[in-house]
Amino acid sequence: MDKKQIEKEIKDLVKDLKLNNKQLNKVLKLSAYLVEVGDLEQAEELLIRSLTNFPGEKDLRYNLGNVYFMASKYDKASEIFQKLIQDDYGFEAFFMQAKTLDEQGNKQMAIVYALTATEKNPEDIAGLELMADLLLSNGNFNESMNYYEKANAIKPSAKYYFNMALCAMNLNQKYQSYLNKSKELDEKYYLKNEKKLSNLQQFLTKTGDSDDRK
Repeated sequence: MDKKQIEKEIKDLVKDLKLNNKQLNKVLKLSAYLVEVGDLEQAEELLIRSLTNFPGEKDLRYNLGNVYFMASKYDKASEIFQKLIQDDYGFEAFFMQAKTLDEQGNKQMAIVYALTATEKNPEDIAGLELMADLLLSNGNFNESMNYYEKANAIKPSAKYYFNMALCAMNLNQKYQSYLNKSKELDEKYYLKNEKKLSNLQQFLTKTGDSDDRK
């Protein structure tokens, strides 16, 4: 839906909930739409208020955690996701806790939670991508490559191939075929990130690596 359609949906949902505020599905839908249009404050207020009507509702708490995450209120988000993990909410809570911990600068613990998320849902491409990204930023190039390969097997992406090239370069392995595939899938992405590649190539040249891995 475009912005006008979403705004109409918001108005209709607000009208319905004024008549009866104990419609859980409509509360969840409204909170998602408010987030989509960037009204995090209203989404937060709606969810907190609705928790008085549905105090044990995990989906409301999960949506509130997402609102806090998007508002950069990471301590509050982490508290909610951790409680949802304890309440056996499932894959999504581990996934979002990993993202939250990453934003807080705790990459090691983020990797632990992301690993659990991928174990709970090994076919979720967002979970695989998060795990690969975290491992890459942590310098775990072999493992990162493995997760990008899994993600590519589900849905090939220029980003995944490009980052596989970065991993291969750091591992002193051949990388040009990954770059070719990245450029083939999305040339705009490739060109946008080309400087990152150039910087790494210059660094490797200075440290004595040759170009025979291409």
